[in-house]
Amino acid sequence: NFLLCNMGGEQIYLYDVEGKAKVIELGKMKTFPSSSQPEEQQVILPVELDQATAEMKEEGNQHYNRQDYNRAVTAYSKCLARYPYSVVLLNNRAQALLKRLWKGDQYAALRDSLTALSIDPNNEKAHFRQIQSLHAMKCNKEASKMLKHFQRKFSKSPASDSALKTIHDNIKAALDQGTKEPGPKQDLFESIDYINRYTGHCNCKTDIKEANFFGPNQEFIMAGSDDKHIFFWDRNTGQVLRAYKGDSSLVNCVQPHPYLPVIASSGLEKVVKLWTPQNRDPAEMSDDPRENLLTENEEQLNEIIRENQVLMNSRDPFPTFAMIQNAMLGMFDPDSFQNSCNPS
Repeated sequence: NFLLCNMGGEQIYLYDVEGKAKVIELGKMKTFPSSSQPEEQQVILPVELDQATAEMKEEGNQHYNRQDYNRAVTAYSKCLARYPYSVVLLNNRAQALLKRLWKGDQYAALRDSLTALSIDPNNEKAHFRQIQSLHAMKCNKEASKMLKHFQRKFSKSPASDSALKTIHDNIKAALDQGTKEPGPKQDLFESIDYINRYTGHCNCKTDIKEANFFGPNQEFIMAGSDDKHIFFWDRNTGQVLRAYKGDSSLVNCVQPHPYLPVIASSGLEKVVKLWTPQNRDPAEMSDDPRENLLTENEEQLNEIIRENQVLMNSRDPFPTFAMIQNAMLGMFDPDSFQNSCNPS
C-alpha cells in the first residue's frame, strides 16, 4: 500500500496510502504547552546512543562543520533510522536541512522540529528550529507568533541573544516588506503527508521520470535523472547509494525485473538498455545488500549530487530544448539505425 511519486522540478516522495499523518496546516499551528506530556503519551527515549550510532552522529557533525550539508543530513537520517525518537538527532537534521536548501528541505525541517516537540515540548532548540523553518518557508506571520511564544516560554529577548535577534530582525523585515506568504490550500491540508523523500537526482528537463522499488524486499528506490544517471537510494534512510551512467543525455524510465536482478532503462537514445550485476568474489561481498551497492568513490557521487542541485535550481529551458531537438533528429537519421542494440 505504498506509492512513489517522482515530481517534476522536485524530489521523489514515498507515501503510505493508508497513512493517517496529514500535511502540516500552516496558519493554524498551535503552540506546544510548557508542561510535559501526560505520562501515557510520553515516548521513552534511549538514555544514550549505542557506540556505532554515536560515531555516525559525530560524523554528521563533522560534515556539518565542513558545510557538507548533504552528507550531514544523510548521517543524521541513518542515525534516526535506529533512534527515531531522538530529539537531538531530529534537531541536528533540521538544522542541516535548513542549510542544505534542496527544494522541500524547509518543510522537512519543520516536520523534524514538530516531531521533536511532540516528544519533548520543553526543548528549546526544537522550538527555535520551528521558527527558523517557518521563516525559511516565508510563513512569517506564523513564525512571528511562534517567536513571541518562544520568548515568553524561555524568558529570552533579542537584546540578550544574538541568534534570536537575527531571526527576530529577519522576520520583522519580511513582515514590514509585505513578503508574499503561502496561501491556504484546504485540499492540500487534508492530504496524506509523505513518509520519506529522496533527493540527489535532477528532474526538470522532461515530463516523464519513473521511480520504482527495487530489491528482494523492495529495500531500494531507483529512478532516472537528467544528468544521464540511474540513481539508487536506501528506502529507509534516503541515502543515495549509487549512480550509474545510463544514457548519453538523460534517463527517463527504469523498470526492474519482477524477480531477477535485471533492470531495463531508457532515455532519449533510441535503445532500451538491460543491466545485470557483474561477477564479484563472494569474499568481497557484505551480508548487507546496501553495503554492496555503495559506490566505491563516495566523493565522486557527492559531486554528482551537488551538480544536480545546481541544475535543479537553475532549470534553464534552452539547453533542454536543444538537447531534445538533437536527439529527435538523430532518431530519424537512417545511418544511425545500423546498430541500435546494446549488450547488457
